[in-house]
Amino acid sequence: MGLFKKVEETKSGLKVLAFGSTGTGKTTFALSFPEVVAIDSEAGMAFYKKNPNLKHILETTSCTDVEEALEEIEDELMDEIGTFVIDSETKIYENMQIGGLSVAEKRARVKGQSVDDANLSQREWGKIKMINKKLQASKIMLGSRGVNVISIAQEKELKEKKGDNWVVVGHAPDTAKAFEYDYDISLRLFTETDSSGEEIYKAEVRKDRTQVFKKNQIIENPSFDMWKDVYDHFSNLKEDVVNYKEDAKKDETKMESELEHMDKLIASFKTTMKSMTKGNQTKVQEKLKELKIENPLRTHDYEGMKKLMEFVETL
Repeated sequence: MGLFKKVEETKSGLKVLAFGSTGTGKTTFALSFPEVVAIDSEAGMAFYKKNPNLKHILETTSCTDVEEALEEIEDELMDEIGTFVIDSETKIYENMQIGGLSVAEKRARVKGQSVDDANLSQREWGKIKMINKKLQASKIMLGSRGVNVISIAQEKELKEKKGDNWVVVGHAPDTAKAFEYDYDISLRLFTETDSSGEEIYKAEVRKDRTQVFKKNQIIENPSFDMWKDVYDHFSNLKEDVVNYKEDAKKDETKMESELEHMDKLIASFKTTMKSMTKGNQTKVQEKLKELKIENPLRTHDYEGMKKLMEFVETL
């Protein structure tokens, strides 16, 4: 059937994002899942090592370590893992930004500029975005092999200015932009105190693709058991691995090829234009307008440049 395939249920783990402020039960929730291999970026699991669900642990804030750890899981630990946990994603993301800022400061020193005024450039932000996409692709791949993926994050306040004051209007995970979209379940964890003074652990359901709970529903003492039936159902199905890393590599290879060819097209265009009559140069300018290419020496329109050079060759 070519690129498409028949629709059928296949193996899948639960992909869960749980975020909240300090002391809302984020780590306890993550460790309610079975056979956990965890990346601990906050040294927060030091007191949970007797939890029988915790099988392997890596303490790091390095995104490079996370990337290598995901490869190690895929190569060596698939028979031992039921759940992959990162606690917390916020620290990993912060470390990416610190690394990017360090690069920006070094660049400022080389240029003789003020280090205090150094900021992340589009290049650094682009690199951070690319790393995040690669990590998320690896998590999605694990999910398609039946592994639960639990991302724990700190929360940040969303504020709006009303009059002279800033007012808290909501909360969001303190992670990369659009991070929340890759997950089947998104929970905001919080606590409330009942009439007897006892602290109750709760979660606001932001999203639940499994349809166990409705959006905005409040649940008490969230744990793996609430979604166990869904997990059991999908974990027993046949495997159909989703490997977005390979898709990204395919696109990267195509992009590199197009960029290399684009350089050749631009160089050929410059050389050809120099030897053209004024009449033909006018025709080329008219073609550029038709193709909506403002500057052929700086354009990123690969298909447009191919059409332009095909036209130029007819003159």
